[in-house]
Amino acid sequence: MLAIVLGVFIICWLPFFLTHVLKAHCSSCCISPSLYSAVTWLGYLNSAVNPVIYTTFNIEFRKAFIKILHC
Repeated sequence: MLAIVLGVFIICWLPFFLTHVLKAHCSSCCISPSLYSAVTWLGYLNSAVNPVIYTTFNIEFRKAFIKILHC
């Protein structure tokens, strides 16, 4: 499960950091604001995907999550 969480983290956040490093080191590169927005939202998506990963691969987390949702 840790490998999956780490893999999703890298997939979601690597484009964000690459675009910022590219902008800092390449003055002639033109990165559109819509690309910045897209890679930022891709990073935010990581936080939405984590609970899905945890409930899929961890039975104890799934039980606790269901217990919380059943008021």
